[in-house]
Amino acid sequence: MDPEVTRAVSEDGSTRAAAAVLHRIFAKAEPGIQYRLWNGSVGRVGSPDGSFTIVIRDPETFVRAFSTTDTKVLAEAFVENRIDVEGDLFHCLRIGNQLDDTHLGWRDRLAIWRDLRRVAT
Repeated sequence: MDPEVTRAVSEDGSTRAAAAVLHRIFAKAEPGIQYRLWNGSVGRVGSPDGSFTIVIRDPETFVRAFSTTDTKVLAEAFVENRIDVEGDLFHCLRIGNQLDDTHLGWRDRLAIWRDLRRVAT
């Protein structure tokens, strides 16, 4: 895991696992993302420009949203106020559109699956 991410989150195992998932998914996103998790821990992946922060309100939503490649799940969570964006929503959507072009190998998918199980506990 990126040391930049591990410094930004608390030492709670579920938030470390969540940070690892976000790093794998958004590692190639430009310019990067800032996030805040359900327990108030914050972090970043890459070099975000500070225009927005993704707020994930509970671990169940996190697992549901990032256990699929269907970005509609993220949109539904946003509409249901389980995920929020503080700041520039349109900039966040541009980053989200990059996910359509992200292809994770089997090692990344396996690691994400393992980490999502740690988030859920």
